[in-house]
Amino acid sequence: MDIKTKGIVLHTVKYSETSVIVRMYTERLGLVSYIVNGVRSRSTAKAAMMQPLTLLDLDITHRDNKNLQRIKEYRRAYMYRSLPFDTVKTSIALFILEVVSKSLKEHDANEEMFHFVYDCFVHLDEMEVVNHDYHLQFLVYYAVYLGFPPHGVWTEEAPFFDMQEGGYTGRESVSGLVLGREVSRWISVLSTTSMLEVPDLRLHRGQRQELMHTLLRYYNMHLDGFTGLRSPEVLEMLFS
Repeated sequence: MDIKTKGIVLHTVKYSETSVIVRMYTERLGLVSYIVNGVRSRSTAKAAMMQPLTLLDLDITHRDNKNLQRIKEYRRAYMYRSLPFDTVKTSIALFILEVVSKSLKEHDANEEMFHFVYDCFVHLDEMEVVNHDYHLQFLVYYAVYLGFPPHGVWTEEAPFFDMQEGGYTGRESVSGLVLGREVSRWISVLSTTSMLEVPDLRLHRGQRQELMHTLLRYYNMHLDGFTGLRSPEVLEMLFS
């Protein structure tokens, strides 16, 4: 079956002297692994297009009975202007990429979710001033597509976020599943601020780290196998 689709390169490994296996998140087919020939030849342009974070337009021939698929043609769908040259933007983008990689299942297609992730990279690239809380906003909004959205809003009557239920409650707890007032309010601010806007959080370094690790713990509670992320350490050093 011949398919045209957009794709986001997640991970690339060497397969032979001239070929690579590329793990890619695609618009039409979800998570798919491709063998791409000729990438490790003299053409640096081909190799560059198979680097993580690259956004591609793909023409593929898909076979349901094969674990490794083949790409007929590929070309850049979007050319980054600033992201590869900005350390903060690159680090945030790699964090998002790792979260997506850890949360996807093979052939788990969801075009709306794909476009959300795709647009997040484009918007990050287009930012004139980097939003240092962008990765936190991503975690809150991406959870909606994964099926465990933080619902409701923070109020004085319900100021505690219950991570098990995904909503706000008036009952405080020492179980560790119900968050304190401050962190709960931050999550509410993130969930009610558009990804195109900067949330009014005014976090210092320790607070930003606390919120990131809290949201990752929320993911770990609701997703099997969501462990072993490396990129949070990079962000912690970057924002220190």
